[in-house]
Amino acid sequence: MDRVKWTVDDNTAILTMQSGENRLNISFCNDMLKALDDIETTTNVTALVVDASDPKIWCNGMDLDWLLPAIGRKDPEVQEFFKIQDELYRRITFYPMITVAAVTGHAFAGGAILACSFDFRYMRSDRGFICFPEVDLHIPFLPYMDAIIQRTFPKHLVFKAELTGHRFTATELEACGAVYKACSTPEATVQEAIAWAKTLNKSRAIVKTMKNTMNSGIAHLLETVVHPNLDSLGG
Repeated sequence: MDRVKWTVDDNTAILTMQSGENRLNISFCNDMLKALDDIETTTNVTALVVDASDPKIWCNGMDLDWLLPAIGRKDPEVQEFFKIQDELYRRITFYPMITVAAVTGHAFAGGAILACSFDFRYMRSDRGFICFPEVDLHIPFLPYMDAIIQRTFPKHLVFKAELTGHRFTATELEACGAVYKACSTPEATVQEAIAWAKTLNKSRAIVKTMKNTMNSGIAHLLETVVHPNLDSLGG
């Protein structure tokens, strides 16, 4: 089975992540980036919705089962992974159309940052959390990651999210505006996200220009990103 697949419904592309827990590793990020490139270059859609096939997990963050041993071996693929993960976050943040994450299950750690990279989020309310457990994993946020979170969460909740690892429900996040709408089931989450996205038939050109301005600070941070030494990851 392909790690990702996508279809088109009117003016909206629906990309489904279908790699189990959708852990972020080189192969998964590459497949996501290729799908995003194909959608942009081979269609005329003006909106993107991203959901997941797993009934419990939307995206569970970095593939630590691979990454931790690779760091221990000083595998050069580690730096390759960090660069491609940065590129995935950048690509979604600056994607030249309106993007909607249909968060149908847990979004943890890097998966939560991925959800924050979208312009809007729909999220199921019956199950699943958005959570940043990096404080317990001893993984520091890079400045651009913090900026992505700060553009999504109100300031007082950024501190709660990053420093306590609180597990936010859809209802909590809808109340503060971080989630556009909390939906009763995963099916409703996807259906309502697609239905709303289809009403947003905005020009790619103006959306791209606006995103470049709105996210100029993130662009600068991505240009100067330096990854810390993660030999003590999880310690």
